[in-house]
This record gives sequence, structure tokens and C-alpha cells, in this order.
Amino acid sequence: MAGSERPFGLAGPLGPWRPLDAWVAGYALLAAAVAGLGAARGAAGCRLQAAVALAVAAGALALARGTRASRARPALLLRLFYGPLLYLVLYRQVAVLWPVLRPAPLDGLLVALEARLWGTQPALAFQAALPWRGLSELFCFAYFAYYLFVPAVGLTLLGTRGYLAAERYIRAVTICFLGCYALFWLLPTVGPHYWFPPGRGPGPYRGYLFNHLLQALTARGEIRGGAFPSSHVAVAVLTCLQVRRPAPALFPPLVLLTLLMLPAVVYLRAHYLVDVPAGMLTGLLIHAWTRERAGEPDIKPTTSV
Repeated sequence: MAGSERPFGLAGPLGPWRPLDAWVAGYALLAAAVAGLGAARGAAGCRLQAAVALAVAAGALALARGTRASRARPALLLRLFYGPLLYLVLYRQVAVLWPVLRPAPLDGLLVALEARLWGTQPALAFQAALPWRGLSELFCFAYFAYYLFVPAVGLTLLGTRGYLAAERYIRAVTICFLGCYALFWLLPTVGPHYWFPPGRGPGPYRGYLFNHLLQALTARGEIRGGAFPSSHVAVAVLTCLQVRRPAPALFPPLVLLTLLMLPAVVYLRAHYLVDVPAGMLTGLLIHAWTRERAGEPDIKPTTSV
């Protein structure tokens, strides 16, 4: 019966627990343990972040159970996209967690390495060598567009390939983000914005329009301690690889934006140059691992979405 069909091409209920739920809840419990350790030492903000992490884990469990047999589109959409909705919360949490494991950031080591490799500091020299407003605007556009990658790809796959294809992408990109956040705990770097004077954080950037939009996004969202590897680069590379077959129309523009973003993150002083290849390697490894672990055939375009 047509009325009994499930939305988004699903053949049956989602069930009470899926790999995406396990990754979100597992990371949150690990973060809660680190925050708990910090709270026991009297570290500032750790008690609150332990509560936040436990709330995330409990929320993931409650949402999974509450939507296990749901046919309602809003509930299914929330089950699919609640991970991305938590990225900013979990990212900002990193600034509180890494001091629990490290007494100081590793920027000095990276700056010394770059001076040895390049004879200069690319994050400072690049913009000084090419102080063009139009180039800055182009790089701001690419950097800003990155924040649309996950919703654009997730919704496109949901509409053209169905729920499971979108879920595979969201799961892979969530693993990539969470993996980068865990690396930020272990290898914290505050990044050029904070390491070099005046050390006040992002911007203001030169440009015309997208510089202002980017500044609005990053001024309150950036943290001290989330630079190595570049999660921007990792997620962008992963996304390009993930869409190449299921959404080929998105592949060329995403590749172009990613190619622009590779120099942009250095030019805009968000990252050291060494953060870029580290991010590329991270994205490649996560793509290879998640593709191997998926073990599922390609999903043909559905007509029942």
C-alpha cells in the first residue's frame, strides 16, 4: 500500500541504534571522561563540559530509541542530521579539554619546523606577499562555502539517493570531525590567529562581501587549540571523495572550492602550512576506512523518496 511506504526510500525501520549513534555517543562519553579528569584536578570549565558531554550521549540514546520505528519525516531528518548539529558544541569543547592532557600548545614546534622547511612562516609571508583585496575575497568565499558542504551534500544525497546514502556520508564526515577533535586534544595548536601578535583571533579579513560573512561566522566560533590537522581540509577532501560516485554533479564545484580552500586557510592565517597536508591525509584515511567498513553496494536512485 502506498500509505505504508516509508519516506526517503527506507525499506524498514531504522532501529534503536545505528553506527552514527554509536560514534556520537562514544565520542561524547570519552569527552566526558577527559572533562571529568579535568574537573577532578580543578580545571576551569571541565565540570560544565562533562555535563554537556553526558547530555550529548544521553540525547543520542534517547533520539535513537524515540525514532527507532518512526515514519515521520521530521523525526527521520533529525535522526540523520543531529550529528552535524552538534559539531560546533563539540568543537568549542576542545578548548576546555586539551589543557587537561597537555600543559601547553605545540605551536612553537610547528613554527620552528616551518622555518626550517620554508625559511619563513607561510601563514605570515603569504598574505604579505600578495596583499590583494580581490584574492582575499576569493579565499574568503571558498572558506565560507566550506560551511555549506555538509548540509548541501547531505540533503542532495537524501533527495536523490535516499536515506541510507545520505547517512553513509553523514557518518563518514562525523567520524572525520570527531577524529580531528580527538587529535586536537592530543596535538593542540592554537593556530596563527592566536599565536602571532596581536593574537586576538580571526579577522578582520580584506574583501567586499564574503570577508564580512566569514568574519561573522569565525569571530565567535573559533577556539584556541583546533588547528592541527586542518579539519576544514580533512572534511573538504573527504566530501569530494564521498560524492564522486553517488552525486557526480556536485564533484566539480566541490573540488574547485576545495582547491581554493587549500591555500585560503594559510592565506587567511587560520592554519600553518603543515596543517594542510595533515588535513588532506586525515580526509583520505577516513574516506578509505569508512568505505571499507561500509560493506554496502551503491544505492540506486530511488523513486519513492
